Amino acid sequence: GDRLPSLREQVASSGMSFMTVGHAYQLLESQGRIIARPQSGYYVAPHPVCRSVATPAHVIRDEAVDINTYIFEMLQASRDASVVSFASAFPDPRLFPLPQLNRSLAQVSKTATAMSVIENLPPGNAELRYAIARRYAQQGITV
Repeated sequence: GDRLPSLREQVASSGMSFMTVGHAYQLLESQGRIIARPQSGYYVAPHPVCRSVATPAHVIRDEAVDINTYIFEMLQASRDASVVSFASAFPDPRLFPLPQLNRSLAQVSKTATAMSVIENLPPGNAELRYAIARRYAQQGITV
């Protein structure tokens, strides 16, 4: 079949958003009307499925979106224990061994000095760096 304009070309010519054009292409592909060829683009399917003519859908143009509202909603959802964010760099707090961490923190806080707060800033604790380097060397990893 004939080659369709790329998503970017269609966005430029139609004035619609990338998301709208992408959704339209996905819908046409799911209906078997177009096919996607990797590294080549979208093409009209050779034998489109004939279906009864539906009433044309009303096309709604893009509307202004307040991204702050969505960000706030996502941050609020992160407080819900039933929501798992796959984009977050923070693991579920229930995975932490809190009793052991609390004991360790209490023990360290009894002996901490003013200098101990800054002695592990970059490039880091020399003793720990050497221990890590030794472990890597034992595993055949060059650092």
